[in-house]
Amino acid sequence: MAGVNLRAKHRQRRVAQVLDAADLLFARNGYEATHIEEIAEIASVAPATVYNYFATKPNLLMELALRHVRTALPARRRMVRNPPDDPFIGINAFERLLAEQALQHLSKGCWRAILAAQYLEPAGKAQRAGGRLNLLIKRQYVTLLRTYQERGRLAPDVDPVVLADLIVGITTWNFSRFIASETLAAEDMLKAGSAHLAVILRGLVRNGKGGSA
Repeated sequence: MAGVNLRAKHRQRRVAQVLDAADLLFARNGYEATHIEEIAEIASVAPATVYNYFATKPNLLMELALRHVRTALPARRRMVRNPPDDPFIGINAFERLLAEQALQHLSKGCWRAILAAQYLEPAGKAQRAGGRLNLLIKRQYVTLLRTYQERGRLAPDVDPVVLADLIVGITTWNFSRFIASETLAAEDMLKAGSAHLAVILRGLVRNGKGGSA
């Protein structure tokens, strides 16, 4: 048993080394210009080890994205459990937090590869990881929307799951437009998203006294 635990810890350490190296090189050289052999060299492992752990570069990138998301979770949880009183302000603030976290470590080029992998390998590991990222955001939105319903700030007959699907759908589309453009800025994306959210939430937000805000 001790030997099994030791091998597991050794593997975890080497996986972390590979992810650290990939993080460094993707940020410095860009995703497309970075090769597995370079990642292996920086991580002090053989290229075969990288392939053994991740199989493909998109898989490695998806795992890196998941690691960053795990780091970002505490800030997201604080936001959805104790958001600003106004739902429109709170949802826009959550979108800003998501955008800042997404771009803090991964470039537009990395996010292009992440989204593309889900279509290029529809049954692959990257697609499953992308689905996990999307599902996580939907669940966080459901928590946020239920918080507003409990406060009486969102219409009680609204299904939070359906509304979360709608919000995530339009904001994901805006994010896709943003990463596909070399000129579109994050603020432009957030401004467009805010306009869409205003339409989606029209008539659903309450002033806390039972009436529409």
